[in-house]
Amino acid sequence: MQTDGRHEPARTAAHHLIPSAHFDALAAGRGGRDTVRFLRTTEYSRRLLLLRALLDEIAETPAALGPLPSVDSAWDTLTTAQERAPEAFRELLLHPQTGVWLGHGLRRLRHTGWGDGPLWTDLGHLFALCAVAALRAGLPLRTTVPLRDGTAMFPTLGLARLPGRPRWGTTEVTVAAGRLRVDPYGACVGPAGPHAPPGVTAPGWQGLHRLHAYAAGRPLDVWLDDVDPYRDLSEPLPPNRLGPGEIARWQDRFDRALDLLEDTDPEMAAALAEGLRSMTAVPPSSGGAVLSASSGDAFGGMLSSLPPDAVTMAVTLVHEFQHTKLGALLHLLTLEQDGGAERHHAPWRDDPRPLSGLLQGAYAFLGITDFWSRYLDRAPHAERAAAEFELALRRRQTQEAVDTLAADPAMTAHGHRFLAGMAARLSSWTSDSRVRPGIDALAEFAATDHRTEWRVRHLAPAPDDVRALARAFTAGAPAGLRVAASAVAPDLARWSHARTHLIRHLLGADERPGLSDDAGPTAARPGPSDADRALVTGDPAAPEAYARLLAAAPEAPEAWTGLVLALATTDPTTRPLLRRPEILRALHRELRTTGPAPDPVRVARWLAGSS
Repeated sequence: MQTDGRHEPARTAAHHLIPSAHFDALAAGRGGRDTVRFLRTTEYSRRLLLLRALLDEIAETPAALGPLPSVDSAWDTLTTAQERAPEAFRELLLHPQTGVWLGHGLRRLRHTGWGDGPLWTDLGHLFALCAVAALRAGLPLRTTVPLRDGTAMFPTLGLARLPGRPRWGTTEVTVAAGRLRVDPYGACVGPAGPHAPPGVTAPGWQGLHRLHAYAAGRPLDVWLDDVDPYRDLSEPLPPNRLGPGEIARWQDRFDRALDLLEDTDPEMAAALAEGLRSMTAVPPSSGGAVLSASSGDAFGGMLSSLPPDAVTMAVTLVHEFQHTKLGALLHLLTLEQDGGAERHHAPWRDDPRPLSGLLQGAYAFLGITDFWSRYLDRAPHAERAAAEFELALRRRQTQEAVDTLAADPAMTAHGHRFLAGMAARLSSWTSDSRVRPGIDALAEFAATDHRTEWRVRHLAPAPDDVRALARAFTAGAPAGLRVAASAVAPDLARWSHARTHLIRHLLGADERPGLSDDAGPTAARPGPSDADRALVTGDPAAPEAYARLLAAAPEAPEAWTGLVLALATTDPTTRPLLRRPEILRALHRELRTTGPAPDPVRVARWLAGSS
């Protein structure tokens, strides 16, 4: 923020060089307190640049602030607060919700984002930031802040409510003698509001909640945010206050999850203590799955629905903190230069992913694999088999993703070095003797199941080649035609993952939707079919059971996937179908257009060259 003249560039700028030790630790999926402290330093530099860009662009945009004070007054307050209380200013600027607001404000100014109100209602949050900065620095201030539905948010403090105001309006704020007062002509929420204990609800005021735990030998306080409009990934959210019972459950899960991480992975617990600053409570999916997310704009923050237990909470923390670390690294280095096309299979998601999304997912699941490896020997006896399955499945899925990334020409030199670190870490779990062979085979089956169904749902083989195959089948000729590469054609229909859930059930696992996939919201899942049960339990009648399902629903992707898996399990000569399962459904569809629907088992065996 400090400059040689208002709106003039500084004479010097900070440049960050990444020490090899930090880079290598991050590439291995690790990075302790020192690494995270370094990332926080680089993120602070980035926030300063974003704040500078926002202020400059506001100054160049006539009427951007509408009825609010001039941008010059914000410059004066923020530069003085930074000089007077640099650490308090740093923490305020590094607040995750501040980062989200900065990104959102810049997108609105540049017409690449939208808002639910006038431009000045988002940009004017700047003056709420000024009020908090002044309070922390002991500066007197009188300013005006925007109202959103009769509320004004003060980051890291709480939400002021002024009922009866228009949806988009303003109110005055005074900071004096270490106290903040909102609207001197009406409802007063200070000094009681901002100076009350965290989470307090007073007339006209809703304070932020906090979660408390111990990590790395020191107290850890994390905001549990349910009121800040900038607590979402991008667009503003209305307040959604948690009840006392919900707060108690969050506290219990958070405390026990940190205890678990302290026991299994002290370095990760210390990294979280250094970097985690806020959690945003969001509802679970309609099917009850735990939802979680994070953003590169919000270093130190994450969104999550309430996990059902301490293990799921620990996995969620690890998952999202991996995204946080990688997001900060990507602000410093370019690991891939891809166009963003959604074309890759991510073994934990149902939708096609761009290369950047696959990289993020692979890194998150590298951390999750690490968690299961460390937790395995501490798992209660009743959960041991399920923990073995999770370790074997996540290792296998992550390895598949890393192999896909390494083969993509869009990865940069830094990206390949990063992948080498990930691969080296994965190799340490390749032959983990703690996973019993039978359970490892179930993990291989689950990974193959997902990959096969993804291809059936999302890949469309060349139509001319499919028609040629149909003519050959009808004529009784061999299936020797080579089919051109399939094009990605996303299928938005929901998956049930019934067979993988059945495996978990057979292994005695509790239903932990948050540990099963990263596909986003899911509807309530139907239970496994009789054909699914036959396949998972090794019943040789499974192929015919799937054929009966397909007679009733000839396009059902889960039934086609089950048929291919069942045939590959009972007849090794049909295993080539696993490489291009999408051809089978497309061929059967083409044959149905020219005559009666043929037996899908017969078509599958012909296509595999085994009849």
